Amino acid sequence: MDEDITSPHESSDSSRFIVDPINGSEKSINLGLYSKAFSYTKHYNTLKMKYKFVLVGWVLATFLAFSYVLSGKEIGAPIDKMISLALVAIFSSRGVLLILLLDAEIYHRLLNSSFSANLEMEMKGISKSKIHKNMMKALLPEAIPEFREEYENSITPSSLKLKERFCWIFTGEKGNGLDPVFYDGLFYCGICFCLWTVAGISVSTYFYYHHYKIVAILCGILTPFVSLVTCVHLIRKTLRSGIKKFKRGKNE
Repeated sequence: MDEDITSPHESSDSSRFIVDPINGSEKSINLGLYSKAFSYTKHYNTLKMKYKFVLVGWVLATFLAFSYVLSGKEIGAPIDKMISLALVAIFSSRGVLLILLLDAEIYHRLLNSSFSANLEMEMKGISKSKIHKNMMKALLPEAIPEFREEYENSITPSSLKLKERFCWIFTGEKGNGLDPVFYDGLFYCGICFCLWTVAGISVSTYFYYHHYKIVAILCGILTPFVSLVTCVHLIRKTLRSGIKKFKRGKNE
């Protein structure tokens, strides 16, 4: 029986069923390239998720700092409590923006490069897999002509117009859709908006109790507006690192 197990005369058909032979053929090389690009995509996606976990810890630390400032334990500090609260919010937002830079503007570009390589191989029929095509169909159907018509027929005209206007606000274009990095940018910038609003309200409260009511009202009104405009600008800037690679020209 041992001879049967170790015998070199095993069925070649069963061996090919378990794994494709690795050789210098075009099919084997294409399979290797596709697998390598897929591994890079998984790697960069994992890094992006880790940065989001870091952000959760950062936000929790910020709330702990808020609690410490409001507790009054820093008695004797030569600075008003409301100003301290504003400074914590502002400096915390700088950390969020740093994570946004690393996640959305650096690692998302690297993720896009490997994803687009896999997508191109699937679109040209080099790989029989449809994973990336299905992801594009779900996340950004406007970017691929064969999915665009089906997508536009699946939603109401009013919803389509609303989405086009929404896309125009952030990209300046109506029909090309929003890269998934938009949701990353919205996540980070939404946190920054909340922190900047807290800072503005804190400064406004400080001025109000020091009898500078006009300045307090201006801070209370302008801070959310300026924060919103800044967040829209940051999201638009983040989107420029996104879906450009996925757009398919008419001559392709």
